[in-house]
Amino acid sequence: MAITPRNPSRREFIARSIAAAGALTSAVTAAAASVVPGASYCPPDADKYDFLLTRICNNNPDWDFGPGGDKNLLEQLSQVLRVKVKLQDNVKNEYPENGLPQHFNALVDLKSVDEMRKFPVLFMMGTGAFRMAKAPLENLKQYVLDGGAVLMDECGSPNRASDFYNSAYASLVATFGQDSVKHIPEDHEVYTTVYNVSEPNIRRWKRPNGESPGNSGVFVGDRLAVFLCDADIHCGWADPRDSWIKRAYHRESIMTGINIMAYFLSH
Repeated sequence: MAITPRNPSRREFIARSIAAAGALTSAVTAAAASVVPGASYCPPDADKYDFLLTRICNNNPDWDFGPGGDKNLLEQLSQVLRVKVKLQDNVKNEYPENGLPQHFNALVDLKSVDEMRKFPVLFMMGTGAFRMAKAPLENLKQYVLDGGAVLMDECGSPNRASDFYNSAYASLVATFGQDSVKHIPEDHEVYTTVYNVSEPNIRRWKRPNGESPGNSGVFVGDRLAVFLCDADIHCGWADPRDSWIKRAYHRESIMTGINIMAYFLSH
């Protein structure tokens, strides 16, 4: 059974998100370094930017991994979509390995739907298994049904390659129902929003042996609202090293990230 959105207007949701982020005053700490890691945070200059890549900071292992990858994606996103983004200082490629609050555009901890609604897109990643409590999952569901979008990306070493994916998949099923978490068809427009990037090409980087569940999603009506990626595209964002296979992985991962963000911002 398809989920019926409470607010079918994605454009209205994005407009409200931009207004809410720009109106932050007393809730924002001027010195980002003083923010407690793992707590919600929005920069005091949020109103200067068209788009903030907002990390979900919960109890999943290494939720703060690789802020340099976020920066690389944002830099390319700004050039392709012509949006003004916030490029963080003191991060580059794979440094630092785990970030502090000031290394990210913004953070949300899923404790407040009002805080979550300040951002039209949320990004969640990790390197291992996790469990989420009922309250934050219900907040995530409300955020999605109200018009929000979420990218979840599997990140992990080969010996635990599916831990995050399986945990995220189980969380989505428990929250939205089994029938609402579906394989994203290979001909879905998210793979061609800006670039032509097929799912099999994405998957080959993470699982060369072809053993992959593929990308899954939560659909609200016809809108793909949650993209659960099995391909570890974030590591591709962060790693443009000088070898042909790394350059190809980096390029394709960036194109996939731009496709997903462009889809989220236009649907």
